[in-house]
Amino acid sequence: MKYASMVLLTLLCTTSLTAQTALPALGGDSPITSMAESSDIRKRVWDTLLEAPRATATAYRGGKEPNAWGTWSVSVEKGKGAFYIILSPERNGSFPIYTQGTWIIKRSDIDGAFLQAKIFLRSDPGTFARIYPAGTRSRIDIVTYGGVLHREVMVPLPFTELLRSPFSRIRELTSYVIDWAVFSPDPALYRDLRGLVSAVRNKLPLLRYADDGAIDADGRNIFISTLAEQRAPAGLNCSGFVKWLVDGMLHPITGSYLSVASLRERMVDWRGSSFTQGFEEKFDPFFGLDWSRALAKSTWSAFYPSLDDNSPLANDVAEAPFSLRVRDADPVNGGSAYEPFSDNFDDAGIDVRGLKATLFLLATREPGRFYLAQFNARDEKPPRLRRYFHIAALFPYFDDAGVFRVTVFESAAETSLESISGRGYEFVKLVRMPAAPRFEPQVLSTP
Repeated sequence: MKYASMVLLTLLCTTSLTAQTALPALGGDSPITSMAESSDIRKRVWDTLLEAPRATATAYRGGKEPNAWGTWSVSVEKGKGAFYIILSPERNGSFPIYTQGTWIIKRSDIDGAFLQAKIFLRSDPGTFARIYPAGTRSRIDIVTYGGVLHREVMVPLPFTELLRSPFSRIRELTSYVIDWAVFSPDPALYRDLRGLVSAVRNKLPLLRYADDGAIDADGRNIFISTLAEQRAPAGLNCSGFVKWLVDGMLHPITGSYLSVASLRERMVDWRGSSFTQGFEEKFDPFFGLDWSRALAKSTWSAFYPSLDDNSPLANDVAEAPFSLRVRDADPVNGGSAYEPFSDNFDDAGIDVRGLKATLFLLATREPGRFYLAQFNARDEKPPRLRRYFHIAALFPYFDDAGVFRVTVFESAAETSLESISGRGYEFVKLVRMPAAPRFEPQVLSTP
């Protein structure tokens, strides 16, 4: 058990963000307002462990401490230049050190000074608060899947007092800045979205991939670029697939399907510049963006006919989600190893490296939505034109156990966020979509 704990601690405290978030979320968490508290235990072991001399603390052999919330594991692990005091609540007979409510208190291995404390907000290694001493006060950072949602929010408590306080007190003192509600999702709000995911998944075996392929409004399998009919075996590319998905939601409402010819019309007045206009015919650099915006506009108009915003940009995710991210090459549990996170650009979107954190925030703030994602990058050769190379449908939600998940559908297949984020794309533009409870897609003809 001690070896397993040390392996987990190494992953959590000394590896890159990618490795860290590879550990599975556990589920079964409470709302953050009622998560397990260990302040009484921290007070109980204050003199003998938390503030004990370095030699005494590092000699601690570990043990179990009970309180009203259950049984907690209290242990000490050594790291490079520091040692860690870990207080973890029991979960299903074990003590994973990233369980919701766990505290990991970091002290210097030189003089025993307090360096920071890390508190897991959900039973997920990618979501935590990190607190540091700041003179007579403390400061707190909130990190979610590498996105730094808040940095250096001041807490009007000395660090030593904070270490003996319930987390509820810290939460109350920072609620004027930090929206703690994002860590208490209600899985019931995602049932329709999860139902749509299941409906799409069940139909995937009936599909196949074909370059430039789509199904037109009249059911013919055609090529998007020429509108000519496909020869058997017909299929769908990434653009044709998201049209198939959207058509399946629209048909129960409108009784019809969308026309390929109308969807592929260029929106030259809404994106690009005088520089890119010269490449429209040869490279069609904004095809994926125009296509997704047209799909979104048709869908929102059908779902909500009273909407009066005719701009094709009305459904773009235009907000900048956060301004800092964790530097991949630096320890997540170490110092404030952050780097700037770029803005949400009109014609590019956000840095792909912040996609999961962005989807988490969108899922908590807009439950029940999914997103058409247009992945883009600059060509390696001059004139270094930015082009949209791929479209996928991203479904962020919380399952019945409260675990955050992102289902990815692309090109007539289900893949993963890790797969699509690792293909060399630089930015991704998100367009929000409503989810329908009924799904009646077109049928791809068989040879």
